[in-house]
Amino acid sequence: MSPTKRYPTQPLSPADEAWEIMRELVLDNERRREVSDALGMSFARAKALRRIYKAPSTMGELATFLGIDAPYMTIVVDDLERQGLVERKPHPTDRRAKIVETTARGKEAAQRARVILNRPPAELTALPEDELAVLLRGLRALRSGSASLNEPGGGDPVTRPAESRTPPPKR
Repeated sequence: MSPTKRYPTQPLSPADEAWEIMRELVLDNERRREVSDALGMSFARAKALRRIYKAPSTMGELATFLGIDAPYMTIVVDDLERQGLVERKPHPTDRRAKIVETTARGKEAAQRARVILNRPPAELTALPEDELAVLLRGLRALRSGSASLNEPGGGDPVTRPAESRTPPPKR
């Protein structure tokens, strides 16, 4: 993976540089192409299939989650349905709506995509274990919403002292 080219006159803050590197590793790696090739469909359709597998939903819910408009969602689901990967079923409480669910073939395809996407890039697996541990601690802190890595447990809710594990107040 080659680093992103940027204008040399634009210095990056450490946070900007960290984000740029994470984006490159996550978004710009070859996994999307591998998924598309393995499933014989665009990555957008594979993403829709994976979402349907994870959480059967109405067309409107799917469109909202995927950030696409309803007419395009219909085209995507029609295509997945023609391939035998999903099916529309009656909504249990709303006679006007349908729930989109994966078929057995769709589940297998979604699981295949998950295996490909979950395989870490070589750059990550090549890190020494101590550096990987530091990275993991930082990522856990980001996920938990704690930016402070200096507190006991490094912001990790699993290793943080019990008194600091109280949930944040509801807003």
